[in-house]
Amino acid sequence: MTNEEKYKYAYRLTSVASTGLSFIEDSLSRIMNDATDMAYLRTFYILLSYNFELILKSRLVMIGNFSNKDSINEELRNLGHDIQKMRDKLGDANLQEIGIKEIIEDNSEYKITTIDNKEVCIENFTKIRYDFLDDAMRIVDDREHERIKEYNRTLTDLILKKSKEKNEKLE
Repeated sequence: MTNEEKYKYAYRLTSVASTGLSFIEDSLSRIMNDATDMAYLRTFYILLSYNFELILKSRLVMIGNFSNKDSINEELRNLGHDIQKMRDKLGDANLQEIGIKEIIEDNSEYKITTIDNKEVCIENFTKIRYDFLDDAMRIVDDREHERIKEYNRTLTDLILKKSKEKNEKLE
């Protein structure tokens, strides 16, 4: 599979992530009016996690050796929602190129530190969807809304942007 063919799929992944992150931004400013609402928070954390995965998967498509679309699909499905597996497959050098200094798994979330020392907390996609089955109670404060905005901004302005730039180079 050529880099141009892989780029077609990587572009689709970043396009979906881009629209998802825009949805989060719009929703936080229009629907929630800067309020922290427990009913909405789970949805925003799920969306942040999902869209972050798509960004990482776009890079995996570009650096991977695939014979066809089915082999890409199989690889991405096998990775599932495991950000740690994606991190390991990408490696430190590829993560640095998209603005990520490190990703550390901490209980039910991933702490992403960017190359400019910003922090983004991404929930484990499976655990955030089913944490109520583990009797987990999320404690939030009145800054939760602002934190989500900051995470979203960092994902959009740094990590997504750099990922798109790297994908376009057709390595």
